[in-house]
Amino acid sequence: MSSVKIIKDSLFYGLVPKLTIFISVFTLPLITPFLTTFDYGISGVLASYSSFMIAVLPLGLHVHLANSFFELPRHYNLVWGRVLYLMLLSSILFGFLNFLILSLTLPIHFSLKLLLLSVVGSIPVLCTTNSVLANHLFPLLQKPQPLVLTNLLGSVVSLVLSFVLIYFFRLGYWGLIVPNVLSGLIVFFLFVKFIWIDYNIKPIVDHNIKRIVWMLKIGLPLVPHALGFVFLTSSARIVMSQLHVSYDEIGLFSHGCTMGDYAVMVTTALITAISPNIQRAYRSHDYTRYRKLYYLCQSVAFVTSILVCIWIPEIYGFLIKNVELRQSSSIASIMCFSNVVFAFYVFQSTPVFIEKDTFQLLWLVFVPGLLNLILCFVGIPIFGYRAAIYSTIISYWSQLFIPFIVSYYHKNVKMWLGNLKKLVVVFLVLLSGLIGAQFVSGIPQLYKLLITLLIAIIFCLVYKKKKMFELV
Repeated sequence: MSSVKIIKDSLFYGLVPKLTIFISVFTLPLITPFLTTFDYGISGVLASYSSFMIAVLPLGLHVHLANSFFELPRHYNLVWGRVLYLMLLSSILFGFLNFLILSLTLPIHFSLKLLLLSVVGSIPVLCTTNSVLANHLFPLLQKPQPLVLTNLLGSVVSLVLSFVLIYFFRLGYWGLIVPNVLSGLIVFFLFVKFIWIDYNIKPIVDHNIKRIVWMLKIGLPLVPHALGFVFLTSSARIVMSQLHVSYDEIGLFSHGCTMGDYAVMVTTALITAISPNIQRAYRSHDYTRYRKLYYLCQSVAFVTSILVCIWIPEIYGFLIKNVELRQSSSIASIMCFSNVVFAFYVFQSTPVFIEKDTFQLLWLVFVPGLLNLILCFVGIPIFGYRAAIYSTIISYWSQLFIPFIVSYYHKNVKMWLGNLKKLVVVFLVLLSGLIGAQFVSGIPQLYKLLITLLIAIIFCLVYKKKKMFELV
């Protein structure tokens, strides 16, 4: 896989799907005057509960997708078809459960409006199955176009409809929620063509109970793993809704998280593009290459987070034409660092998926997620919603210390990283970067520009000196 293809695929996975985000950035000055923190609060809570259901409904069965692709290259579609059928059934169950929870949770009196909002908020749960398969299939085939362009079309429709509903019809949170539903339906049915027809991956009713039990036995330990992700990303909003925190404050937190999440897009795109390289490096026991790939991904995440944090005040000043929403700027400046350790998670978890030792994932994500949930329940009643900011970043970064306390990861990470003391160095570098970026974000723009150029030059020199281009 050449460097040119890596760059091209990274652009497909990272830039192209986010074109609508870049476009939507320029609509923010137009729509934010007609949105409130309450609107973002409603939208954020709906997204959190649907994320919870979407994380659980695969039942961990997606672990069989990548493994069967490598282990049964000529017949993997049969395994994928069985997984597809079971996940479709599961999506119906969890979609209904999501509807019930929203009906009992949202701060709206029982009415047709509440029922409609609960239905609309649950449709994305029903539409997620095809996307799960697509997100595994096309990166493995190294064919990003069907995945990326389909999602792009859905995003464009969502963007246009959102703008129309908010700007012209002043529908507030409906303009944030309804477009996602239409987008999800479009993507679902387009993937029917690309997956079900083009690659002959169709739902296969499996009557072999022993095989289903075996698949679930391997997959179900991933459910707490998936819940861990939800606890990390969405538990704060769920906890706040249950503790009756003001939906205006939930909205501030949600908006800050959304802006901060942009920092991880570049890293996600890079990791998705080189995922076959990561798999092959570990499967071939080339741990030197595996380690260097980690350093590449981690450095990209670090630099991206620093640059986003530095320029957050200017980003908000240019884009957010709403004094109320601008209060979330300080939240975004910290949250852009929360998932800077995403690369380390990927490189820790890849061996687990390959070896099918899925129980170990409980330590990697569920424990940090549970830590976030506990910190939120304890901290929010005492310190208010801002406690969720620090509980989130503490929980994410705790992943760096899992190898020090869990024997499986101690052995495995030491094997490819060489020395666990390097994780302490990584932690100190990340912490210094967070503190330094917070300071730099408040200095004059000329100095910011010079620092940005210096960071870019240093990264390019290190990239060339370490011959990272040879990795891809």
